[in-house]
Amino acid sequence: MKKELLIDLSMVLKPYIKDRLWVALYPNYKRAAGVGKTPKEALEQAKNKKIKNPILIKAIPDYSRFQIF
Repeated sequence: MKKELLIDLSMVLKPYIKDRLWVALYPNYKRAAGVGKTPKEALEQAKNKKIKNPILIKAIPDYSRFQIF
């Protein structure tokens, strides 16, 4: 049976939800490495910080139908 991994991103994404921004997270999911109106902007900021493999997610108010497999 596959074990589920639950990560609470609410505090990390909270500042960006109102504007529904794209957020590139550090691989440990603990903070934002880049933020922008487009995925490209967020990834560029993370790239400038030399972050390898950032996690890209859009900050939205409700993730109730959002699943990662």
